[in-house]
Amino acid sequence: MRTHLFRAALTMCLVMISGAAVAQTPATCDEIQRYTAAGVPDSPLVSQLVTVTGTIYVQPGTFNGGSHYIMDATGGLTFYLSGTGLVVGDEIEVTGTVDSFNGSEIDLSGASISPATGVPLTPVVMTVPEVMSPDYETVGTFAQTVGTVVDINPGSPGVSNGDFRIIDGTTDTLMIFIDKDTMIDMTAIDVGDVYQAQGAVVNYSGLIEIKARMQADLIENPLGDTLPVIQNIECTNWVPMANDPIVVTADISDDNGVTSATLYYRTNDNEGLTPGSWSSVAMATTGGDAWDGTIPGQTSELVDFYVEATDTGAQTVTNPGNAPTGYYTVFIGIVSIYDMCTVHPDSSSQANNYNGLFVNVEGIITAGTGQAGANSKFIMQEADANPATGDYTFGGLLIYEGSAQGTYYRGDLVQVGGTGNEYFGLSQVLPHTGNAINLVSFGNTLPEPEVVRTRILGDDLWAVDDGTGNLGEAYESVWVKTHTSTVADTLGYGDYTVCDKFTAAGDTVIVGPLVTLAYQPILGDILTLEGFMDYDYGDRKIVPISDAFIVLSGATAVGDDTPTVVSAGGFQKIYPNPFNPTTKISFAVNRDELVQLNFYNIRGEKVRTLVSDRLPAADYTFEWDGKNDAGSHLASGTYFARLRIGAEVMQVRKVALVK
Repeated sequence: MRTHLFRAALTMCLVMISGAAVAQTPATCDEIQRYTAAGVPDSPLVSQLVTVTGTIYVQPGTFNGGSHYIMDATGGLTFYLSGTGLVVGDEIEVTGTVDSFNGSEIDLSGASISPATGVPLTPVVMTVPEVMSPDYETVGTFAQTVGTVVDINPGSPGVSNGDFRIIDGTTDTLMIFIDKDTMIDMTAIDVGDVYQAQGAVVNYSGLIEIKARMQADLIENPLGDTLPVIQNIECTNWVPMANDPIVVTADISDDNGVTSATLYYRTNDNEGLTPGSWSSVAMATTGGDAWDGTIPGQTSELVDFYVEATDTGAQTVTNPGNAPTGYYTVFIGIVSIYDMCTVHPDSSSQANNYNGLFVNVEGIITAGTGQAGANSKFIMQEADANPATGDYTFGGLLIYEGSAQGTYYRGDLVQVGGTGNEYFGLSQVLPHTGNAINLVSFGNTLPEPEVVRTRILGDDLWAVDDGTGNLGEAYESVWVKTHTSTVADTLGYGDYTVCDKFTAAGDTVIVGPLVTLAYQPILGDILTLEGFMDYDYGDRKIVPISDAFIVLSGATAVGDDTPTVVSAGGFQKIYPNPFNPTTKISFAVNRDELVQLNFYNIRGEKVRTLVSDRLPAADYTFEWDGKNDAGSHLASGTYFARLRIGAEVMQVRKVALVK
């Protein structure tokens, strides 16, 4: 895969030595970007701490949750940092260590950012040979070029990467790379078409490519009357219920103007065997390039749709480009996680029942964003035990949303619309887009952990192999707890095995934390632990998400589970602070959203809920009188105000009650 893989969490770049910060070298992108004739990174500033000023030209989250691309007057550069909240056009100052990613492309590691004055956000117009500079000096640049398509590897939007090559009259051919997470539709591209392509110039193992960011980065017939570009197709709700209208939105642009847009739709079944006839509704412009149309409520399993647009030159295009053969699909209603994941323990196939099919699911998050291994993943589970079995077996599911657009926490109730998938034997749902996750409510009661023997959790053999059935599959992505167990072996890289019997032979399960924990296993330690069940490289693993879920015999937990606080808008002012007897808390809500404002004591116990409701966009001020939920006055001391707004804002502020 050519997309950047998710890196481990990066540390701040300012390293303190004897009380003084390591010196930072001001540098330009061009001074950093140096390669050998074979495309191997050869920066004269390698391993040095540098500061670069530039402008964001790729929306963070386009290729993955943390890759950022900046450009200054001399060229461009990439760095990885998750959760920045930056957008295209932001002018920033980046400090980091000059490094390389997989030995191919120079970047900055350990990056930190601050606002700055940058450069205009415009692509550098180049010929194909200029982009493919033999000294690799164009790598990192926001470039634009024009050429004729000579071959195509179409890929599939959101599923597999694609690319095509162009030529502009010379013998040089340039690869235009299409990352699946961009959802760019290539089905209208044909050999012989003339295209203008723009994006980030990247170095993939010595091969220079342009990496497109969005549909509008590919313009057909740029030297004449360009064809309309349809992009950013979304449903305002990707998880509709029966008879719910489905509002479809799209951005449609053209050099001379768009005269009309039409939304085509039909019903279908999940196997795609009984499609209805296509119907259509006119779309209306809602300002600028934005258009929308409404599909009437349906009761079938699926609704297929596509968008068509015509410009002032009577040129008509569709998205997908091969519509009506190609189309988008939305599922109607909710499928329980049990129904999706339940398989017979002796079945030769342990794939979920919706593998490769469209599906909507609902559940409570037990391991939130970042706790399941990446900012693009979280684990969800049925809110209630299965009435037929009395437990949560086959009730867990991994959600993988590549662009990492939202932030979700333990206790969130969410609905997800997407496609069922098996990733090397691990059941998951791939959301249609980052907007196909509905936050229904937060602060919900978490499912009770399933207490399971280590032999069962680690069982990945069928009955014909060990006579017990493939029982471990039933606990995939389920929140579980072990009986009192012994550390039986250490495996390196933080992994170890535990066993709840006197013999470890065949009775162990691997413990595989995905974050660095304070607890370091020692052979013979007696403990109980909680976590979700993962399936990785053929092994079933229990994954504790913090030290709070590892309890040594005769001791308490060795850590806590304080929610991660992310930097995003919300709080405006808390005044007075310290206070007696009351204080006012002001915050902004930018759109209709679920809002919760709680107060906690220093032990992390909730003492007061001030707000828990869906609020319209506005500025709000609430007063706290220093009382708990029972109406009793609290003692003097330090308390913490936690503001939650939807999936994007989680902020904590310290307040002091002084009497």
